[in-house]
Amino acid sequence: MEKKRFSFLASIFPNRCVYCGARTAGDALVCDECAANLPRIEGPVCPKCGRGKKECDCRGKENYYDGIAAPFYFEGAVRKGIHTFKFRNYTAGAREFAREIYKTAGERFEGVKFDFITEVPITEKSRRARGYNQCRLIAEEFSDISGIPYEQGILKKIYETQAQHGLSAFLRRGNLAGVFDVTDPVKVKGKTVLLCDDISTSGETLNECSKMLWLYGAKQIYCVSVALTKAKKKPETR
Repeated sequence: MEKKRFSFLASIFPNRCVYCGARTAGDALVCDECAANLPRIEGPVCPKCGRGKKECDCRGKENYYDGIAAPFYFEGAVRKGIHTFKFRNYTAGAREFAREIYKTAGERFEGVKFDFITEVPITEKSRRARGYNQCRLIAEEFSDISGIPYEQGILKKIYETQAQHGLSAFLRRGNLAGVFDVTDPVKVKGKTVLLCDDISTSGETLNECSKMLWLYGAKQIYCVSVALTKAKKKPETR
């Protein structure tokens, strides 16, 4: 399984903070400074976009998912840690990210009984180039921590797309149209699904994946992510 993969970086620096890279004591994965200063999303939280209500800019936007939860904003040490995990093969971060997501999901989705957790997919070409699907690693670790069954490859990404973060809101929606599909409808029908991502910017990737799960009969869909970007505020007009 992918979660058993050990990165070269982790073998050399086994006691490094997954966020800033500083040395840590013992087997700790987070240094004291990061633990005290990570950009956490604090309540009250908007149930539709998962951001603090001061950062909410969803304006009642309707989504195909029933809720979203993330522990952090995508900035500072969290941004650095996710980039290291995602692009520099430091897969030790998956366990720490899953632990943080587990705590947040437990608070935001209290009382919801999930049938399984699965991940936002990437294309096979991207997986071969990176060596792993970072969202799958987090989902597997979350399953191990929570006891919620993990289902591999429920969704598939049919073709490559432009990176979402570089596009306008309008282009983000069109960029993902028809990109995802469900691989096994029988496993989805009537189920309450937890869908895992690493970073959510506009929420369009999660929404498009959720739409496919909904079309194939999922009962409820909830989403988790390590971090959310803060909404860009429009300049005030005078």
